[in-house]
Amino acid sequence: MAVYTVFSEYIRYEYKSTVCSKATLFISVIFILTVIPPMLIAYRSYGFWIKSDVYREQPDVHFKHEYLLIIETDTLEAPVICSTYQYFSQIIKEHNHCTMIKSREEDNNRDGKYDELYFEIQVQLLQNQAAHAVTLFLLFDYKLYKMSSFQMESLGMIQYSSSLPGARFDVVADLRLTQKQLLHNRGRDVRFNKAVLNMEDIFPESFSLPTLLKNYAKRNVSTILKNAYPLWTVGRPADEPFIISAVIHYPEETILYKPGFWQIMKWAWIQYISILVIFVCVFRTVKSYVFQNQLITSIKCTPWKKDY
Repeated sequence: MAVYTVFSEYIRYEYKSTVCSKATLFISVIFILTVIPPMLIAYRSYGFWIKSDVYREQPDVHFKHEYLLIIETDTLEAPVICSTYQYFSQIIKEHNHCTMIKSREEDNNRDGKYDELYFEIQVQLLQNQAAHAVTLFLLFDYKLYKMSSFQMESLGMIQYSSSLPGARFDVVADLRLTQKQLLHNRGRDVRFNKAVLNMEDIFPESFSLPTLLKNYAKRNVSTILKNAYPLWTVGRPADEPFIISAVIHYPEETILYKPGFWQIMKWAWIQYISILVIFVCVFRTVKSYVFQNQLITSIKCTPWKKDY
């Protein structure tokens, strides 16, 4: 009758020694060599502590219905300037020829957040005026929720010029997030939730656009219009208004942020254990060889048997 193995188990021997012995010193050295080098290797491989991470989020963007429009004409001393800032509008009211302003935001995927802005301005130029350059500032309320609760007032700037007198100007662009600093992983962040264009100030230097743009560029977190596709159309009849039409998309963003403590530890633990396993296997073989061959003196104890 054929016989086959139905169960097997390993015999486990124990090697004993006193505290003050070569065997104890050997085990201590092996323990140190098993635990410390994997830590050093993981750390020096520049993947142990993660200092930054990314995630995807659809920002909650709202057009604040605040804008500043500057149209340069062939009459340099008579530009067209339109704005929603009341104090500033009173100063430049003789240059304000904007007759109609239309804007709407749409949520195409019905997720509760707007996906794009449609903005249009009609400017009634004088008969002897012709538009040659457009500078448009649009103000947005920009929010993020997934990690930290981040909110800021941001800017979208459109600028275009042509040697030919224009009939209308159309542009399609994306409002993209620009980061010079990592966002926090928790809490409320309103560091940049302040006016970008301070047009209500009584001091003349506050109306300096280079100064305003310079201060905005210093921000660690801001927005900019990218992937812009401008179209300058010529041939405007004398009695027709000059039209500016902009379509601004709010795409999903890749956000850079500083990971929290537990996320750092979770990643570090994986890096450390993956190297530690190799060292444990290698030094376990070394210990087995040393004690089985009695290269270091120890007491070999046979396994005791259980009574069944």
